[in-house]
Amino acid sequence: MSLVVNNSHTSATKSKAYKVAMITGSFPDAPCGVGDYTARLSQELARQGIHVSVLTTDLPEIKPPQPSITVCKVVKSWQLYNTFRFVRFLKAMKPDIIHIQYPTREYRRFLLPNFLPLICWAIFPKLCRIATIHEFSIAHKFRKIGMIFFLLLSNKIIFPDKREASAVLKWFPWLKGRYTVIPIGANIEPVPNIVSSRRIAEIPYIVYFGFATKSKDVITLFHAFKQLLIHGVKCKLVMITYLSDDDHHVMKELGIEHAITVTGYCTPEQVSVYFTNATACVLPFKDGVSLRRGTFLTALRHGLPVVTTIGENVPEVLKNWENVILTPIGDYQAMSDVILKLFHDPVLRNKISDNAMELGKCFSWDNIGLQHVALYSSMLT
Repeated sequence: MSLVVNNSHTSATKSKAYKVAMITGSFPDAPCGVGDYTARLSQELARQGIHVSVLTTDLPEIKPPQPSITVCKVVKSWQLYNTFRFVRFLKAMKPDIIHIQYPTREYRRFLLPNFLPLICWAIFPKLCRIATIHEFSIAHKFRKIGMIFFLLLSNKIIFPDKREASAVLKWFPWLKGRYTVIPIGANIEPVPNIVSSRRIAEIPYIVYFGFATKSKDVITLFHAFKQLLIHGVKCKLVMITYLSDDDHHVMKELGIEHAITVTGYCTPEQVSVYFTNATACVLPFKDGVSLRRGTFLTALRHGLPVVTTIGENVPEVLKNWENVILTPIGDYQAMSDVILKLFHDPVLRNKISDNAMELGKCFSWDNIGLQHVALYSSMLT
């Protein structure tokens, strides 16, 4: 999704202008939640006085360098034979910090990202190494093992929430004391000039946003949506995503294709318009909701009532029927029932909407940037 750079702000801190090599396989407009996050983080760090150079994949979808950050398309793929090319870039840059974002879609299953901490430790022993691990809890056990060099050789590990940190500590208890938790923020902020036109769609609709990956239970959502139609609710389901042929086949089998809009790629502005005019957002995570989900935080920032799933460890700030509605994983009937209640109870809908927007304020990019700058400073002084 698009990166919008705002140069009208001055640095929020008086920190030294550290040089950071930000490593990510994906970057806008290549579709990837971690890539979108990295773009927003890099933009905020630059605003706060950090010199950020993004080292990423050589893809046509990735935009040219932005005014406030440098974007270097370093490798065509993240195979190990590109190691020397990557090392040459780092030698030329002479950064103070290498900060790796893991995983991203464009790393695919290649091994260079996993070996980067080892490579940097061996070739640049004085270079500060930081890694942000976004998805450990849902990773396959072999991928967990593949993160060993991040955990062994990074000077500091960042996790997006306590649940991810706890999942890692179960495997690697010796990591305690070498990590910190810095939350992510919403990848898409509300578009100001449409905020006043909330819920003006001709036909009420609920919205789903995010990649329809194995960790998202879109099939349960389809069954829940069918129940709404059976109950006579005149509404649509807007899927801001791409769907597989199998997903389309399920929609057709259920007889709900006519009431579903699949948008494919949308610009941030288009996503914001869909969110602003929706009745609710439904996010069926197979492992339950967490604060590392940028799509969830985007819905909160838009003040949208969110129906999502309850996992083993629900973040303390999420209060069921107050700022979110939680349903059991895989229970389409329960999901349908609460969506139906939202349609018929505007008082409840407005209460959850207001509380969601208030909670969303806690995940500001300004604060996220400040926490990163403080971490960088502590590692280099």
